[in-house]
Amino acid sequence: DLKSVEQQAWHTVVDSRLLLQEAKKAGLTVTDNEVLNAMRTNPPRSVLLDGNFQTNGTFDPQKYQQMTLNPNYPWGIHEKFARDELLVRKLQERLLSSLKLSQGELEQAFHDRAQRLAATVVQVPPSDTGSSSGSDAELQMVYDKYKSRMATTARTQLEYLAVPKNFGASEVKDALDMASGLVERARRGEDFAQLAKDYSEGPNSNRGGVIDRAFTPSELGPVIGQSVAAHAPGDVLDPYQENGRVMVFKVLNPAVDTTARNLQPGQVKLAQIVVKVRPATEAVQKQFEEIKLLRNRAKSVGLAKAATEKGMSTQKTPYFDAAQPPPQLFATPEAGDWALVHKKGEVSPVFEGDDQFLLAQVAAQHVAGAPTRAEVSEQLKQVADLEKRIELAKPKADRIAAAVQGGAALEAAAQSVQLLAFPTQMTRKQPDPRIAGAPEFQGALWGAKPGQVIGPIRTTGGWFFGRVEAVQAAPDSLYNDAVKGQLTTEILTARQRTFFEGYIMRLRAGADIADVRHPAN
Repeated sequence: DLKSVEQQAWHTVVDSRLLLQEAKKAGLTVTDNEVLNAMRTNPPRSVLLDGNFQTNGTFDPQKYQQMTLNPNYPWGIHEKFARDELLVRKLQERLLSSLKLSQGELEQAFHDRAQRLAATVVQVPPSDTGSSSGSDAELQMVYDKYKSRMATTARTQLEYLAVPKNFGASEVKDALDMASGLVERARRGEDFAQLAKDYSEGPNSNRGGVIDRAFTPSELGPVIGQSVAAHAPGDVLDPYQENGRVMVFKVLNPAVDTTARNLQPGQVKLAQIVVKVRPATEAVQKQFEEIKLLRNRAKSVGLAKAATEKGMSTQKTPYFDAAQPPPQLFATPEAGDWALVHKKGEVSPVFEGDDQFLLAQVAAQHVAGAPTRAEVSEQLKQVADLEKRIELAKPKADRIAAAVQGGAALEAAAQSVQLLAFPTQMTRKQPDPRIAGAPEFQGALWGAKPGQVIGPIRTTGGWFFGRVEAVQAAPDSLYNDAVKGQLTTEILTARQRTFFEGYIMRLRAGADIADVRHPAN
């Protein structure tokens, strides 16, 4: 959790710096009067975090207003923050002013939400059995057919070596002894929440260690889950070590703890105390230096070979981008950021997490667009198998089509092959979830006339037939100023978010960003 928050802060710093640079390049300026008004009415974040303007750890507007009357207070740093924030805000306003929404788009958005279609649908699902031959020609055909649907943004793949930290037996014993002492104190009647506040190094320690969500025992893994299931509400469990942490859990009692009320059957609510294992500084530094030597070797022969020479093995992440970092880098998210701005073959600095060191090498990078066939080789076989099963279901779809052409009702035609028709109602904005994965079929329905039977239409969900029962036009009476305002806000907000994400990604791609927290060791 701490690593995640730290990485979010890093992204904020980088984005703010990039936007400020762009604002200055655009020639935007801020006057002293604008800074003064901002300081009075909308103070910058530096003011909100300044302890001189807080009461009990919270920003105190009255105390701040009194301080603004003191000309001798060193306001310089806060004025700089206010000026920078105003510059960035002006840049954002200029960019947003370029985003428009035409009257035609607004009307179309209204119709997409208000026009309703009722239909009767029959789905012929893929066969339960069957698989493709897996031949090269067959996989190539599937790739050519679906590669455009697999297109993604620019993406990167890392090869990485994760080296667990060496926790000595004495350090582990110290942490276990401390945790055991806390368990004894809690079982003797001391308040668990206060012990968590005083000693825990885990999340929510200031709230007595209460974990924010409820669990079923199966979600907690075999060891902790079985232990929780064997204890009653109010019990404190024995210490449990996981890597560099020793954890103590308490099963909260719904009859006593308000945070544990309204649980579903089988759920429990837990509070925890986390005691970190403190490895000797010399041992950690020694291990760090050893991995630095391995890094130097990897720069010459590659990470995989350097690791193999030391009796270790590397792994690879899936392809990822800035929006979806891989779970393998959860403990060291800065490695993902590093990978996105370095070239194929480059070796990373040594990243340090709570429980491990991580060394990485950029294995592959691809520009935005469709993946190569090699990248999706495993998925192609799955898709090819699905295509085969869809093809095996075609005779059943052909029988329905023949029955309909012969004058049978769609419902009767479906029953002739032991399938049931189902009714549906939908808008373009909110299709029926049962056909949400079949855009080809949805489009055919909207293009059909009432009473017309369409199909068979092949989709990744099988074969579909449909009969349009009615199309209800969007009532003009609903297209009022309130609806127009709501739609405008909704569309422009989504458009702005997409625009800014793309704008920031472009700025990052063209910038020279150095994370000096992790110099090239």
